[in-house]
Amino acid sequence: MTRPSTPRPPRRLYIDWLRGFAVLCMVLWHVTDSWAVTTGRDTTAFAVVVFFAGWAAPMFLFLAGLSLPFSAAAQMARGRTRDEAARALVRRGWMVFLLAHLFRFQSFLLNPAASWNSLLKPDILNVLGLGLVMAAIAWWRATSARARVWWLLVPAVVVAVVLTPWAGDWWWPSLLHPRIEGYVRVAGGNAVFSLFPAVAYVLAGTFAGSLLTEIPMEREGPFLVRAALVGGAMVGLSMTPAVVPVPAELHRWLGPAALVVLRVGVMIVALAVVRGLLRRRSVNGTAGPMIVLGRASLIVYWVHVELAYGNVSYPLHHALSLPGALAGVLAMTVLMYGLARWWVSRPAGRPLVPAHMAATGYP
Repeated sequence: MTRPSTPRPPRRLYIDWLRGFAVLCMVLWHVTDSWAVTTGRDTTAFAVVVFFAGWAAPMFLFLAGLSLPFSAAAQMARGRTRDEAARALVRRGWMVFLLAHLFRFQSFLLNPAASWNSLLKPDILNVLGLGLVMAAIAWWRATSARARVWWLLVPAVVVAVVLTPWAGDWWWPSLLHPRIEGYVRVAGGNAVFSLFPAVAYVLAGTFAGSLLTEIPMEREGPFLVRAALVGGAMVGLSMTPAVVPVPAELHRWLGPAALVVLRVGVMIVALAVVRGLLRRRSVNGTAGPMIVLGRASLIVYWVHVELAYGNVSYPLHHALSLPGALAGVLAMTVLMYGLARWWVSRPAGRPLVPAHMAATGYP
């Protein structure tokens, strides 16, 4: 006897689009960081590059969390129970964590100067995978509106407001291996990203996604407009430490929390804005470049990092002026768009990557 199934929800193009924007920010930073000369990085132009580059990781984390409830909804629409969907999401989180180490191993094999120690260095895929595991477990328990707040929103606030500012002062992480300590805090090059505040973005995105999955499509636009007002209030709140005189010690504590609140607020506003811009696009219509890049974000990440930092581009490392590096960014973007266009147009019957790695989590 087969379980009853319901039509799965349509793909949210605005999530793909925003992920595509995150891809552009990611390529901008990796190519510029690797190919631009190390001198003259205190210019206004380089500061603009750093500003946009700083949005890549938070957006990937937030959108991954946002996609998680949609993936669960798609699975339950095919007849799976909530428990089965949650277990599948937990396994997928661990798969991303495994892919992080596979990516590091590939880089080790392709770089003769690499060290074994680099295999365990926490990076974006490491914290994303663990964040998805935590968010999936929290979503599993969030079976009501009240439980959703306690399991998703409250932990996101605690990570952003309490744990992230204090992580740098804890003594016990120094007892761990530096690569393990890197999951708690970035210190002395032991990691690229840590769980604090990365988990806050994933949990906040999962909370937002769990709300969206309960909203009928015809009410999604007005809901996102109201959410954008909340996001705008968050942006205003995040500015408080900068405009209200506070003691230096308190500002040191509020600064990291304010940055998380600012970024989440901006991303919530961006959801409403981009959805409004794309509201007339057919779900089955031709996907634009941003949407294509968003749907192929994993393969773009996997390939372009090696091209930017690997031996294949060694003569360019720290050899170009900023304009030259930006020209390299343009060339890399065009190349990655071609890769992404091929990736998303492959026959559906021969997938080369697990279906859950799609931008919104829909198979």
